[in-house]
Amino acid sequence: MEPAGSMERVKLLLRESLTDIELVSYDLDKIVRSLRRKDSEYLEKISLLLEKNDHDRAKAYAEEIAMLRRVAKLIYQSSLLVLTIKLRLETMVESEELYGMLPQLARLLSRISESSPLPNLEKEFVGVKAKLEEAASIITKTTDIKAEAFDTEAEKVIKEAERLALMKLETTFPRVPSHDLREEAKQRVLEYIKANTDSFSIEKCAKDLSIEKGEVESLLNELIKEKKVVIKREEELV
Repeated sequence: MEPAGSMERVKLLLRESLTDIELVSYDLDKIVRSLRRKDSEYLEKISLLLEKNDHDRAKAYAEEIAMLRRVAKLIYQSSLLVLTIKLRLETMVESEELYGMLPQLARLLSRISESSPLPNLEKEFVGVKAKLEEAASIITKTTDIKAEAFDTEAEKVIKEAERLALMKLETTFPRVPSHDLREEAKQRVLEYIKANTDSFSIEKCAKDLSIEKGEVESLLNELIKEKKVVIKREEELV
């Protein structure tokens, strides 16, 4: 392919990639909106269940919210990375001087798929990635630029996106009601102590109740302050 034809091919690939990445960005935003709706729905259910003292079901919904928010964090991170690619593509379409950044952009898109796999958008990612890699290959052959030189920059962008995604998650999703759930956990520890007065162990209690050791210690201290548990000897609790 002649140099002029090569550059026209690169321009075409960039324009198509920009259109595709805009669709991916839209789909990611749509997923986040859906997760937020589901999160709000579950929060309302938790509040109603806690009012009815149905702690088991409230806990189940709280665990589901935790899973939804882990997914949301990945989506936010991917969305920020996709936005980075979108903005750079918009600039490249207008400026051939920046075509040397194509290998970096292709590598960044690959890292998105590796760090935040999104099965529903895999086809779109693969399509954009293939176009960017083709364009990068053309540029590399004509400019002697190697993709490896940009890997460090890609990692920095990904780490920053992860940090911003966590901040976004904390400011966007409301806190899950936890006071009554903590009271439930405290009651479980108290009942466990009553059933194991002669052989109580914080480590075993944590394991048997699937609660972190530090949390058991904290709950135990609260029970002692509330005089629901009295230490008679170093080894015995009543």
